[in-house]
Amino acid sequence: MATNTATERKVYEKPTDWTLMSPIFSSHIKRIGILRTFAGGLPMYTCIPALVVLHLTACVLAYQWLITPLMRTKKVRFRDYVIIDRHRIEGMNFFDKFNCMFCGYANGLTTLANVEIDNFSKVDLNALPLWRKVLASALIIPFVPLLAFFELNFQIIYNILVSTPLGMHRISMNEANQVLEKEQYAKQYPAFARIPTLMAKSVVFRFSMGLEQIESSWCPLKHLERREGVVYPSHHSRFFGPHQLEEMRQVLSTKGTVSDRLPKY
Repeated sequence: MATNTATERKVYEKPTDWTLMSPIFSSHIKRIGILRTFAGGLPMYTCIPALVVLHLTACVLAYQWLITPLMRTKKVRFRDYVIIDRHRIEGMNFFDKFNCMFCGYANGLTTLANVEIDNFSKVDLNALPLWRKVLASALIIPFVPLLAFFELNFQIIYNILVSTPLGMHRISMNEANQVLEKEQYAKQYPAFARIPTLMAKSVVFRFSMGLEQIESSWCPLKHLERREGVVYPSHHSRFFGPHQLEEMRQVLSTKGTVSDRLPKY
C-alpha cells in the first residue's frame, strides 16, 4: 500500500485571517452565516447515541455473535472500517479534531454495518439446515423495534435538524428503496426474511448517504492510515490531503462540500 509523502506529513501553519472557532467551522459561517451553521452543525452530535446503539446491537451482538456463527457469514474486522486518525493532522484546533474523530467513527461504522447487512443478504438459505433457518428467522423479531428507533433518529436528526438549516439534501425512503429494488437486494430470501432485511438495509443505507453529505462538507480530509485491509467509503476519493487545508477551506467557503450533491444554499 502507498505511504504518506513528506509533503503530507509537514506541519501546516494556519493563516492569521482564520476567525472564530476553527478553519472548517468558519468556512461554513462565511458561506451561510453563523446562525445556519450553528443551527445545523450542533444537532449532528445528537446522533452519537444512535450510532453507539447501532454498533453494540447490530454490528456486534447481531452480526458477530449471532449471525456469523449461525449462518456462516464472512467475518469483518471493526478496525478495518472505523479509522480514527485525522485528528493527528497539524493545523487544526481541538474542535476540528473532535469533528474528524466523530466523522471517522460515524462513517466507518455505517460502512461496516452496510457490509455486514450485505454479507447477510447473500446467504444461501437452501444450504442451511432447517433448524438454522428457524432460529435465524426468530432472531429477526427482537430487532424490529431497533429498526424503528434508527428510522426515527434518522428522520428527526438528519432530515429535519441537520439538512434544513445547512441546505443539505434530504434522503427519502423511496430513494433508497429504488436503489435496492434495482439491485434486487436479498432477492433469494422468502418474504418473511427479505422484508426485514430490506428495512434494515434501507435505514443503514440512508444513514450512510446522510453522513456522506455531512463528512463531505464538515471533514473532507483523507485518512492517514494506509495499511492493507483498510476500507474507506467511496466518497473519500474526493477528499483533501493534510497539505491541502487551505484549498479545502476555499472549497468549503464557496461550494460548501466536495460531494456531488451541492448544498441548496
